[in-house]
Amino acid sequence: MIRMEIALFLILAFVAFVYFSAGRKHTLLHKTFSELLIVMLIHLVLDAVTVYTVNHLDTVNRLLNDSVHRLFIGTLVLAVYLFYQYIAILVEEETGKQRHLDIAAKIYLAVAELGVLLLPIHYAVTEKGNYSDGIHANVCYVSMVFYLILCIGTLLSSWSQMDQKKKMAIGVAFIIEVCVSILQGFNPTWLISGMGLTLMTMAFYLTLENPDILRAQLVEQKMSMLYLKSQVNPHFLYN
Repeated sequence: MIRMEIALFLILAFVAFVYFSAGRKHTLLHKTFSELLIVMLIHLVLDAVTVYTVNHLDTVNRLLNDSVHRLFIGTLVLAVYLFYQYIAILVEEETGKQRHLDIAAKIYLAVAELGVLLLPIHYAVTEKGNYSDGIHANVCYVSMVFYLILCIGTLLSSWSQMDQKKKMAIGVAFIIEVCVSILQGFNPTWLISGMGLTLMTMAFYLTLENPDILRAQLVEQKMSMLYLKSQVNPHFLYN
């Protein structure tokens, strides 16, 4: 399993390098996606560490194991919050509607992170592998459901106004995370939550944040402006 986390980290690190090295406007959407990439890279490192520590409970210090798990789940909750923020900002830019659910999202984030720090951690030991379970681990699932509901609430009144490509990106991200969460829930020893979040990040990157796509859109906008200018100038001279 650690090999998967390493592979996911290397893929996302390359994406982050391309993303941060590309010239672009520093909009709120860009800032949010940048934060998401950084949090995801940290989360994948912690994911790999916890996969090792949870399967070596007899050799790894319990305090160290618990601390790493708290950081791992804390970054997972933060990443899911940033996914909600990204979608909410996307909808706001597309439709002009304000983000009315932001307060609820931030309050839940504070409560969930507090729970991550204080709730007791329990580890299930099985023949197929070990994993953390109980109320502390359930913070992950509750966070997924809560922010999914907020995203749906944000999208319901604006879905018909959204660009088709953006709707596709959001839909793909939702399907990926729901499928991965269900698989993780029924097979807790698989430890694939990091894969689900990475695939969601890639879905947004490939469809909405890819520098080549943004560059093509910019060129298209400039061509449209030049075309309009060429149409206006002859009429101005004629008049």
